[in-house]
Amino acid sequence: MAIFPQGYQNIAARCRNTEDGGAERRVLRQLQRCLEDDYLVWHNVPVGNKGRLPDFVVLHPGRGLLVLEVKGWRAGALHHVSRHDVELNLANGQGRVSKIHPGLQARGYAIELVNQMQRDPGLCQTEGRHKGSLVVPWGCGVVFANIERQRITDPRWDEFFPPANTLTREDLAEELDPAAFQARLWGMFTVEFRLKTALTLPQRDRIRWHLFPEIRLQTQASLLDDDDASGPGATVAPSPSEALMLVMDLQQEQLARSMGEGHRVIHGVAGSGKTMILVYRAQQLAAAARPDWPILVLCYNRPLAARIDALMRQRGLDERVQVRTFHGWCYDMADTYQLGIPKKGFRPDYDALADRVVEAVAHGRIPRAQYAALMIDEAHDFEDAWLRLAPQLVDPATNSLLVLYDDAQSIYRQPRRKFSFASVGIEARGRTSVLKVNYRNTAEVLKLATATAGQLLRGGEPDGVGEGDSDIVQQTPLGAGRSGPAPELLRGRTPREEAELVADRLVDALTDGVSPADIGILARRHDLLDPVEKALHLRGIRTQRLQRAGTWEPDSVKLTTLHASKGLEFHTVAIVGLQAVPDAHHSEEEEWRLLYVAMTRATYRLVLGACGESGAVEKVALALGERAGVREEYSPVVAQV
Repeated sequence: MAIFPQGYQNIAARCRNTEDGGAERRVLRQLQRCLEDDYLVWHNVPVGNKGRLPDFVVLHPGRGLLVLEVKGWRAGALHHVSRHDVELNLANGQGRVSKIHPGLQARGYAIELVNQMQRDPGLCQTEGRHKGSLVVPWGCGVVFANIERQRITDPRWDEFFPPANTLTREDLAEELDPAAFQARLWGMFTVEFRLKTALTLPQRDRIRWHLFPEIRLQTQASLLDDDDASGPGATVAPSPSEALMLVMDLQQEQLARSMGEGHRVIHGVAGSGKTMILVYRAQQLAAAARPDWPILVLCYNRPLAARIDALMRQRGLDERVQVRTFHGWCYDMADTYQLGIPKKGFRPDYDALADRVVEAVAHGRIPRAQYAALMIDEAHDFEDAWLRLAPQLVDPATNSLLVLYDDAQSIYRQPRRKFSFASVGIEARGRTSVLKVNYRNTAEVLKLATATAGQLLRGGEPDGVGEGDSDIVQQTPLGAGRSGPAPELLRGRTPREEAELVADRLVDALTDGVSPADIGILARRHDLLDPVEKALHLRGIRTQRLQRAGTWEPDSVKLTTLHASKGLEFHTVAIVGLQAVPDAHHSEEEEWRLLYVAMTRATYRLVLGACGESGAVEKVALALGERAGVREEYSPVVAQV
């Protein structure tokens, strides 16, 4: 059966609400019955930069791209047809209405997409008489689901609706051989040639990138907007000339498009695209919700909240979708409903504040059902009482609650060994999904991170997770096949020597064209960042301490702690002061989780620095020493400085 990224049942339900719904359902059933599982079929989704809405888009790696326009018209309803429009008789003799010619409509959709994709060198033929043309054949056609060809009497029918590009009711018959139906589809090609080889997976994803802007992924560096530097600003779509065009994979797209109402839980390893699915879901819900009914997104740490907020702003959702840390939301509630802000010295006592808000909701001092939908990112950092609050805040009419979870990244709270979502009122049985593929990191970075995490990433699923079991899922992440340089461990005799080594590596990255804002320096404590910051300043490189500024400076290297890096990502990551891990005041398990989270912030290059020994230095050195070509470096020259 063909793959329907929106979900077959969801499409069938949507067809009931369209003008030609019955006809579209008939076409949908035939596509399901006759197409194999290497076909991709989308229904009525915005395509291209202008968001056009063709009825069906069909993509096959060995055949090409096809756009179908479906009409439920009956033969008796057609009063007059020309090459440009169709005049229809309205029911009960209520007059006539003019419609654009469906063939012209389908061709317009297809040509717009083809022109857009032909501007992408990665989708153009590079040789032969078709050099510069789209690498994939394409076509378009019309389906008249309620008109039988044998009953057509107009002698000019074939002139206005060429048989090769027009399907009728006979082509949707259940007894029709699937091969014959496929032959009819591919006879619709406007531009036809034989593909020498099937589309590669990267080519298929490039096509999906052009077809569906809403599934494009942005790197963190692309979240910088010259007009708004108030956070990791608005996203800018990557240029089509880039070798790598980031897009949701099919599992992510299917999950994002097919998500219905009710409670939903997504377990996903680091870098598996959980946050992007949340953003896509927010976009869909905001389009359907009442304007006065807000959508709330909660997470634990401020950098992640800033990143999600920037993604919402880029999509024009900032007025409809509220993004807050849990404690920030509690502060808002306490202020709005005059609960008072508990203090610890001169600062708010956030733990006491959270308890006060939870109690106020329980006693009705804060109203329930305030939001059309609630989404929680990094829910593994939430206390049970906070999660128990979540279902109470959602409108019962939608009951729309999405929870994203990865116990391996639980660095703020004790991991929940015996935890079920049902125990906190989140009823996700039958609506739980697992994302196992890490797309953020290269194979080299991921291998080191998982080796360091050790038993924290024990593979396996609770019994019945495929059927919606809501217990904790811990997965060993699977790589997406990207390669990059091997991680390096740079060991100095002093903090200054370590800082010089790391700074030299970062200068190399900048020389290679990496943006300063796409370089992150992380450490267990703030003071461990001082030497490398000084070394960079001596080299004329600007830096920014993320915890000290409310803006996101596009021309500076970022420095922050391992904890605060959660939710961020950088092309190049340097973890300095590795000798301070594990911290003696915290459990080793917590420290290994923290280091795993920090390592997986690197999308391409990972550099680690140390000027002493520790469990982390030993573990990393051992893991790197088992790899050919890994560089564990000392600098006798710098040691003399």
